[in-house]
Amino acid sequence: MYGDMMHKVNVPSQFVRTDLILEQETNPVHKITHEKQPGIFVTNLKMKEGIYTTIEFQDITDHSEYSKVEECFMEEIQKVIHPRKEDTFLIVGLGNSKSTPDSLGPKTLEEILVTRYLFLLGEVEDGFSNVSIFKPDVCGNTGIESVLLIKKVIQEIKPTKVILIDALKASKLDRLVKIIQITDTGIRPGSGIFNDQGEISSHTVPCKVFAIGVPTVVDKNTMMGKDSSDNFMVTPTNIDFLVNHLASLIGNSLNHVLHKSYFDKM
Repeated sequence: MYGDMMHKVNVPSQFVRTDLILEQETNPVHKITHEKQPGIFVTNLKMKEGIYTTIEFQDITDHSEYSKVEECFMEEIQKVIHPRKEDTFLIVGLGNSKSTPDSLGPKTLEEILVTRYLFLLGEVEDGFSNVSIFKPDVCGNTGIESVLLIKKVIQEIKPTKVILIDALKASKLDRLVKIIQITDTGIRPGSGIFNDQGEISSHTVPCKVFAIGVPTVVDKNTMMGKDSSDNFMVTPTNIDFLVNHLASLIGNSLNHVLHKSYFDKM
């Protein structure tokens, strides 16, 4: 059934070459159709721990739907991160750029307009945010857990807000590359592959922490609805195409939200 749309991800290498996170599974009573974008569903939940926003879609490679999702995402991310003039942002691209299903974070960083060095040189006109980026890579490539590196960078540059971007392990097959999740609760790198490295959140670092994620893999047991000892990860065969689209969407949307003056002049 899944042969034409999925391919396996090597499990042994993934356990040391990824820090995948299990998506936050929420069970709302109902979905909300975004008022400006028919066919795009948004779930906004404010639970005890924080805010969770899930944007649902069907085909991110369709030009019309891509535009709808992009507009919806910009509106929702604006609400969650609420950028202010005095904010300084660190955007972190988690994941492994050498593994396509896990490369969403690093690829998104390629789209981000970096401005911190301009603020260090002098005054910058209104409408631009102070933005820096960081790609920690994964422990399997560096020998250092990404959580330790992120905390060290936060300690050194002291941002007021951190935005983490990562690929997720889907909790259900029908959510695979069909949702974008936004939360203000932070994340736990490695939690999707039983390699929890610790939490990056406002409880563990001295700033606000937001996370953006897309499920790009699902394990076989979840997909088939049964447990077995030979579990493995699967991902769509066109995952490179999908990740490129999503990285562009997330990166460009963040630029629009954080650097309004730049786009006003275009």
